[in-house]
Amino acid sequence: MAARVQSDLLDIVDAAYALDVSDADWLARLANAAAPHLDGGFGIAAFEYDKPEGSLPQIVQHVHLGIPADLEAIYHKVFETMDPEIRLRPFRLGPCITGSQLMGMREDFREQPHMKRFVQNFGMYDSIWITAAEPSGHGVGFHAGRKKIGWATPSQRARWGRIAAHLSTALRLRHVLRAAKTSPLDNRPDAVLDPSGKVRDAVGDASSDGARDLLRKAVISLERSRGAMRARDPDKSLAIRRALVAGRWSLVEQVDLDNHRYIVARQNVPAAPGPELLTPRERQVIAYAKLGHHNKLIAYDMGIADSTVRVLLARAAAKLGVRKRADLLRCYEDGWTPPAVPGPTRPAETMAQRAR
Repeated sequence: MAARVQSDLLDIVDAAYALDVSDADWLARLANAAAPHLDGGFGIAAFEYDKPEGSLPQIVQHVHLGIPADLEAIYHKVFETMDPEIRLRPFRLGPCITGSQLMGMREDFREQPHMKRFVQNFGMYDSIWITAAEPSGHGVGFHAGRKKIGWATPSQRARWGRIAAHLSTALRLRHVLRAAKTSPLDNRPDAVLDPSGKVRDAVGDASSDGARDLLRKAVISLERSRGAMRARDPDKSLAIRRALVAGRWSLVEQVDLDNHRYIVARQNVPAAPGPELLTPRERQVIAYAKLGHHNKLIAYDMGIADSTVRVLLARAAAKLGVRKRADLLRCYEDGWTPPAVPGPTRPAETMAQRAR
């Protein structure tokens, strides 16, 4: 097996699924795993937040690593004094974007008054945001300064988008287990599989032949991603480790008292509000689209096919009587009341074509 590098991006994913630790310890583990990949000389801020619909994000907890003392002293002020509309942008244009990118500027970002006033004297001319949000409004993220102005590349956005999918999925699972008032080690999962993909136990919807096959394939992919591929091709390793299985189950490693390792499948369905005439799955894909996720990332978020995402968006557009993706998200956000009778199929066909 190829040797692992000292720290890789999948360490962040592994840290996200450490479910049986305190909230503070969980965020600290994420910060330590992310720091080698994000710290541009100004340290890193990791934060958990809630963003109610129509409101600014509220920080629940934060961890700062390696931020110089003088910068640390004004860190909160930098963000609190931003224009509220700008403060919302990282959470609408995520999951990976730089400060200059969210402002639509390049070298002229040097003249941005807020940056000139607060951080350029530290040698910081840009920053990067990673925002891992999920449809309920819960989220976790990172922020780190940069010495040079630069935009996130498509490959960086794809890579961090996948990591963010796991972060938000793991955070949602923590909330699910907390609501059930039980430990992850005590709560019975929907299915238990060994590392070879063999189903040892399954209940409810997970017990059907179709579900067992999906879970088996997902476990095999998970184990492949942890093997030699992880060092040889980390992006491929990350790509095959989907955040959910069939939009329903999270896979989490568990070791029993006899030191046998298993993979358990736990219900972790995204909850998304929206018009009643839309199906739960249609509401879910729109909720992820509202977070700035493109179709391929939504498919990764939910563990479904890209083509399924296109169809679901098209169906939602037809029901709401709109043609364009932007119009679909706008009317959804504004609580627009759709017509009593769904529109013709042509808008859905147009939406599907545009979503490709």
